[in-house]
Amino acid sequence: MSNTVADLPKDLLITDGLKGELLKGHNLKPTEATEKNLLPTAEDVQQEKTHQNILTGIAGFKSDSLKPTETMEKIVLPGEDDIKTEKTIQGVLQGVAGFESENLKTVKTREPASPSSVMQAELARDSSLSAVSDFDRANLKKAETAEKNSLPSTEAIAQEMEHIKFKDGIESYDKSKLSHTETMEKNILPTKEVIALEKSQ
Repeated sequence: MSNTVADLPKDLLITDGLKGELLKGHNLKPTEATEKNLLPTAEDVQQEKTHQNILTGIAGFKSDSLKPTETMEKIVLPGEDDIKTEKTIQGVLQGVAGFESENLKTVKTREPASPSSVMQAELARDSSLSAVSDFDRANLKKAETAEKNSLPSTEAIAQEMEHIKFKDGIESYDKSKLSHTETMEKNILPTKEVIALEKSQ
């Protein structure tokens, strides 16, 4: 059984305004659909070839052509500065570990001053400042500063020159002027009286 247009509900029907828009003539421009197929550039082709060559080389690589090698471990020895630093640290650690607390001196902690002593110190400070500020400079006597630069006496200069000459004579002495000598060791034998006295004892 087929339904007629009159039998359809109103919400499914096309309104007159929309029907008029669909049926009236439209001035559309004729266009042609063109399918775009972007070809790769020369750089893209070269990159693709390079990539393919790498993959082919990896896939066809023969591990039999590799040469056997031995891995050598290199032990980097510490430098002279590192050794000195390490020794210093070790010495400090050993000194801390072997420190005897019995060698420490007993120290008494000084407790903070009481409010009354703080007040006394403040009053003394204020009185000192007021005395200094109220001091009359007119009571001071004028004095001139004499700069003394005591020069050495003639005897001191002569002694210093003699000392310098003596040192220069020792330092510049020519050892080649010394004559060769041989040391003779003397061994004194005891006399007859000493021998007789030794025997009688």
